[in-house]
Order: sequence, then structure tokens, then C-alpha cells
Amino acid sequence: MFDWRKVSSDPTNREATMGVDAFLRSITRIEETSRLDMVLDFCRDKDVLDIGAGEHDVSFFSEEGWEHGRIARVAKRVVAAELMPELCAHYNAKGFDFRHVDATSDVDLGDRFDRVFIGDVIEHVNDPVALLNFAKRHLKPDGRILVTTPNPFAPRFRQHRRQRNQRYVMANLEHTRWVSMSNMHEIVWRADLEMAALRWPLMKRPKKGIARDWAIFSKKLLLSVAPLEDVFVEYAFELAMPGEKRSAQNVGAEKAEARAD
Repeated sequence: MFDWRKVSSDPTNREATMGVDAFLRSITRIEETSRLDMVLDFCRDKDVLDIGAGEHDVSFFSEEGWEHGRIARVAKRVVAAELMPELCAHYNAKGFDFRHVDATSDVDLGDRFDRVFIGDVIEHVNDPVALLNFAKRHLKPDGRILVTTPNPFAPRFRQHRRQRNQRYVMANLEHTRWVSMSNMHEIVWRADLEMAALRWPLMKRPKKGIARDWAIFSKKLLLSVAPLEDVFVEYAFELAMPGEKRSAQNVGAEKAEARAD
């Protein structure tokens, strides 16, 4: 992470803002696959905590298309953290492992995970730092957190505003905020985490062969003349524990194993 406070106490200082920009550019990764495939690859063969998996309403559930169901099919093990008790009851009855919990609380589920996925949740909560603290609390020392959130500067939202003659982004009335790259950099810093990668997935899985190559080439061509936020629909932030804390936790885990032996 780039600590702009070491450059200036002024959060509008040009050198500080350019430093954050340079850091974000250095960790940028343009994916050559869809958001769903990126998420599934992130969770594959791992112990996963999926925060906000209920997706508002049971109408989102389908055997084939439901995102949490897709994750459950590729993960080693998956637990869902969900705020709405009726959704927990519904999905637990179907054999999934849903825990009724506020993911911005101080609750500890007593479990640790290789991966924590927070899919399009951070823009809904009252306290995004508390959300990341909850995720961090349940992360194994070398684990990773993946946070996805819509990009309000994307062409689809500009088109949405034009079609409805709206001045503001009103795609979802339950949103409390939009989280841009610089916003997330600050939120992650306040949660004492590290931003390991800024990932930009495609909206849909590109077709194979020439069509796939053209889709990727056209994105890269557009990027040569337009900012990333004018091209991609969604942000995907990959987070990790700070390096020194990962080392300390690993040492602690090794000592605990030694005592157990």
C-alpha cells in the first residue's frame, strides 16, 4: 500500500494523489475472462466464506445460475454469511451452510478461510471498514479477500442515466455509496489490510477463437485512449493481510501445532 500521509498531511496534495495513482497502476490486472469465471477461479478448491450470498431475495436462486451455488460446486468448502434470517432458513433447508450474522459486527464465527468473497456488498453497508474487519477476522494468514463492486463511471451506467433522464446513478436504491479505486485504497488502509491486486474482469466470458481474441484486443485498444473506469463495468479488489501480520500469524500457527504434537 502507498501511504500518502508520509508525503503530505493534505489529502489533496498533488504528489500524494499521484503516488496513490502510481500504486494502483502498478497492481492493475486486466482479466481475459468474465467476472464469474474470475470469482470461481478465486474460490476453486479452497475453504471459502461468501459474505452476502443470499442476494436480497430467494427469487435470485436457481440451480444453474445462482452465484453462491456455482461457488459451492468448485470450492473445497463454502460457508455463507447472511444478514436476513429468512434467506438463511431457505438456503439451509436446501443443504447449504448459511450463518445468520451481521458481517459488519464484531462476531467471530470461530472458523478461518483461505478465501473470503464479498460480491457487490460493500456499496450496501453502513460501515465498509467494519465489513473488511469482519472479513479479515476470518482469514487464514496467507488467505485472500476478493471484493467486487459496480463501477459507476462505466458506460452502462451513463447510458442508464440518459435513458431515464436522471442526473445521478440510481441503479440500486439500496446502495449507500459508490466505492471508486481511491475510495477503496483508503478503506483498505483504515482496515489495516493490503491491496494485492486491482482486477478488471470482462462483463461476459469471451467466445473462443477469433471472437475471443478480438474481444480482448478491442478492450486493450480502447484502454489506450480511455481510462480504465470508462471501460470496465466492475471493480474487483484482491486484498491480503499485511506482510508482517502474515508472518506473525504463521509463526503462531506453527507454535500451536508444535504444542498440539
